[in-house]
Amino acid sequence: MAFQSSSKKHTQKGSATIAALIVVGLVAICVTSLVWQQNFEIRKLNTYKDDSQIKWLQRSVTDLIRLVLKIDVQNDPGIDHLGEIWALNIDNSKVKDYIKAEELPEELKNVQFSCAITDAQGLFNLANLWDKNVTTPNLQAIQVYGYLLDVLGFDRGLAQSTAKQVMISNIRLQYLEDLLNIPGYTPQMINKLSQFVIVLPEPTNININTTSTEVFMANFPSFSLAEAQIVMQARIKTPLKNQVQITQLLSNIKPNQATVANPQIDVKSEYWLANTSMVIDQRNINTRTLIKRSPAAQLNANYTTVLWSKQKITQLR
Repeated sequence: MAFQSSSKKHTQKGSATIAALIVVGLVAICVTSLVWQQNFEIRKLNTYKDDSQIKWLQRSVTDLIRLVLKIDVQNDPGIDHLGEIWALNIDNSKVKDYIKAEELPEELKNVQFSCAITDAQGLFNLANLWDKNVTTPNLQAIQVYGYLLDVLGFDRGLAQSTAKQVMISNIRLQYLEDLLNIPGYTPQMINKLSQFVIVLPEPTNININTTSTEVFMANFPSFSLAEAQIVMQARIKTPLKNQVQITQLLSNIKPNQATVANPQIDVKSEYWLANTSMVIDQRNINTRTLIKRSPAAQLNANYTTVLWSKQKITQLR
């Protein structure tokens, strides 16, 4: 009961912080909208049909996410886990839910948005299949990817052929969809893999505090599904802070086997995925953005850098 109470308070505190950050971001939208009214007649519905304005609104939400990631690393730079502020999603919210301002145009008040942050290092990184120069295969990572494909019901042999094909072509993968150029992959496979696999600019470790059961089992194939789920629950209740704690937890679950620390497993992350959705004028605008976060401010005083962003717009009716 004490743990549940503490968890509830943490969630409430995190939600309050998220709400405060949303207000900061939306106030910026509010102020800028007043400028728009002078030049673009923002009160008219067709103003939102302009692509540049849609991009501006989407960028505002992305900047809000970057602010959340900055605050998170400033609060605790040594660990990332699912109990932190970044893991709290915002679902189906409207601008008017956070800003009570009569001067806001009705169209702006009714803009509906959602956003979620995913730890990209909780996914399996395909860049781990090679060294940084994509000239030498990483046999351990190929084996892990093979196990993951097997867990997901796919051909384990694709791990070896993927590593080989990329090295032969000498073309680096940038997006997961690039796998379609390799024989054996289908759009349906890519759709399922996107929940567990990503392509990052460089080899990275897996964050055990944020990874999925499937990716964990691929890294520790001796663990059964039931044992892996115990690990997943334990790391949520008490996030792991270092390699010693990781080894201790795994050893406690499998006491009859010597559990050696895996250098590919970590407790903190640098790469993040921001998934945002906005409904404007019966259009659903979904954006997926890859962000790299540094543990300390860089020369430009920023903690985060947007590496790429992909947008998909669908008409609702």
